[in-house]
This record gives sequence, structure tokens and C-alpha cells, in this order.
Amino acid sequence: MAKKQLTGTLEEQCGFLYQLAQEKMEGGNYTGAVYALKEIVKHKPDYGDAAQLLEKARRHKKAQSFRLVISLVGAGLFVGIGSTAGLHNDLWLFVLAFAGLLVGYLFANLVRGQATS
Repeated sequence: MAKKQLTGTLEEQCGFLYQLAQEKMEGGNYTGAVYALKEIVKHKPDYGDAAQLLEKARRHKKAQSFRLVISLVGAGLFVGIGSTAGLHNDLWLFVLAFAGLLVGYLFANLVRGQATS
């Protein structure tokens, strides 16, 4: 997808990007929100609460990445355990991978929840 060239005043452009960032955050797309908010802060650092929202989006993005990585580690670990145990049926390895994803996700949420308490 090509980048869209923004038109209008700086205030209008910031307003558009701010609304876009809020929509991205509501949809769980923290990477997109960070990008839009960085553009606002770069060109108009005092625009509303954009700087605070940028930090919030960065925290959510970091937590989201952490959950993804730990989930993938869990999947790999469970498949490794299954393979070591002699399970070579692809269906069982798939089930173990899914279980590992779930356990990893739950573990990551537990760790992140304790870190923020």
C-alpha cells in the first residue's frame, strides 16, 4: 500500500493522524499507532496529549510483542517435548504446538500482570 500524502494545515494533518492513531489502538494495531503518533510529535510536539498517547502505545506494543514471543517459545517447547517423547504424528504435534501457544500466552500475561502491579 502506497503512503498517502497528507494535505491541509499542520493542525489538520495532526488531527487526522491523531484520529488514525486512536483507531489503530482500538483495533490493537499499536505499531501503526506508534508510527502515526511519532509523526505528530516530530512535527508538533505540543499537540494535545499525543506524547502521552505515544508512550502508552509503545508500552502496549512492547507487551504485545512480549506475549507473541513467549507464545512462540511455548509452542516450540511443547513440540520439542512431544518429539523427544516419541510423538511423531503431525496431528499430535500440532495439538501440542497449539497448547504451547496457549500456555505461553497465559504465562506471558501472568508475568506482565505481575510486572505492572
